[in-house]
Amino acid sequence: MSKKLETELYKAATLTFEELGFLLPTPEIDEQQLNAQVEAAVSVDFDGPFAGKLLVRLCGGLLPIIAANMLGEEDAPSKSLQYDALGEIANVICGNMLPGIAGSEDVFHVSAPKMAESTDLPPVAEVQVGLGLGRADLLLFVSRYPALAEE
Repeated sequence: MSKKLETELYKAATLTFEELGFLLPTPEIDEQQLNAQVEAAVSVDFDGPFAGKLLVRLCGGLLPIIAANMLGEEDAPSKSLQYDALGEIANVICGNMLPGIAGSEDVFHVSAPKMAESTDLPPVAEVQVGLGLGRADLLLFVSRYPALAEE
């Protein structure tokens, strides 16, 4: 996996979770975070100079916390709103990551988030971000422009 891709993905994810989800990412994943179960996953497809998908999985009870933080509510919002919040997180991470990889001149189309779908492709980059008692897993897949994975 490409170190540059992982660095850009991690940077975009931590910034988004801090600014949009009001959570402080931890640089190290502890055992509790590592063992947290996946509770929700969404993906966004993108197309431009290269095409692919970003998959974001939340583990350890983070979904209602992030959604409540984003909406400024004390209580957990409905499941529908929780998934909408996760979709927005994925969309923002993807939108922040792509210019770091391709440059600010390139234009990408990022699709609407959807429930995560499996893919036969191996990820070209994968990072984990510790968040409170849970974690976020981020996997970047590239379906066109395989040279990107070799950078």
